[in-house]
Amino acid sequence: MSTEVAKKEEKFLEVIPAADIIDEEHDAILSLEVPGANAKTVTVEVKNQLLTVEAKSTLCHCGAPLLYKRSFQLSDAVDVEHITAKTQDGVLTLTLPKSERAKIHRISVE
Repeated sequence: MSTEVAKKEEKFLEVIPAADIIDEEHDAILSLEVPGANAKTVTVEVKNQLLTVEAKSTLCHCGAPLLYKRSFQLSDAVDVEHITAKTQDGVLTLTLPKSERAKIHRISVE
């Protein structure tokens, strides 16, 4: 006789994390507050210029673990191939490099 073990699907409480965006000359810096999450529990994806972030937290609310989830529509000015991400002290920081055509090009006037 075989017995099946039913997987208990963990229920998460979805939370929209606070975000700051800083526009610099060569990059845009996106910082998200994700306390309790770390590099192993964060997923960052870009599909059809939509940046999606999910971060599972060790923190709970009313017995349910938190899942930080947020999406951002990116312009063509972002070089999606070179986006980098790191977590430190409950903050996820993404560096969104600007494509060459999005950077300011100064033209000298004679």
